[in-house]
Amino acid sequence: MTIRNVVFDVGNVIVPWDPRGIELDAFGPDRVAEADYMPALSGNPLWLALNRGEYTLAQARAIYIAEHGFSEDEVDRLFESLFASFVLIDGTVELMHELRGLGARLFAITDNVHEIVAHLQREHDFWPLFEQAAVSAELGVLKPDPRMYRHVLELGAIDPTETLFFDDVARNVAGAEAVGMHARVFTDAAKARVDLRELGVDIAERP
Repeated sequence: MTIRNVVFDVGNVIVPWDPRGIELDAFGPDRVAEADYMPALSGNPLWLALNRGEYTLAQARAIYIAEHGFSEDEVDRLFESLFASFVLIDGTVELMHELRGLGARLFAITDNVHEIVAHLQREHDFWPLFEQAAVSAELGVLKPDPRMYRHVLELGAIDPTETLFFDDVARNVAGAEAVGMHARVFTDAAKARVDLRELGVDIAERP
């Protein structure tokens, strides 16, 4: 077995995804603790629709205000906290560069919003490392829908048995395995290196 292709999720693999932390930062603990408070991000049908590409962020802003009980100021703070949260997770981009140096082909599969992808491309330099990316907002489906995984396999003309997928969510890992990929739950870059070495990739060990 040879791993020639490595596919990365983005949230909680390359940049953080902490919806509760974002909302606490934007609204404060008292607002989030209110009995009738509905989370604005994780699990919210509007946020899921954004990730499927059904709305722009500007359209979603209007819906948050008109239908979800948020004020204009609250939504502006939410989006400000959201974008500010996308710093790089230690070690992952370094790992990606090392894999490229070993000749591996890199890809991405991410549940994500058009405007967030544009922000990541503008603010960080990792996106060009991917040959292809399956972005939920472009495809209209979310992981673990098999179309997300097959999109990358088909565009890259890659063999799933030579492909390793990293995602922080177990059901998404299972989705990759269902289409024939190797897949591991991502916790940090050091553990990803262990996973890669176990699959025969000659990647350096790091603390």
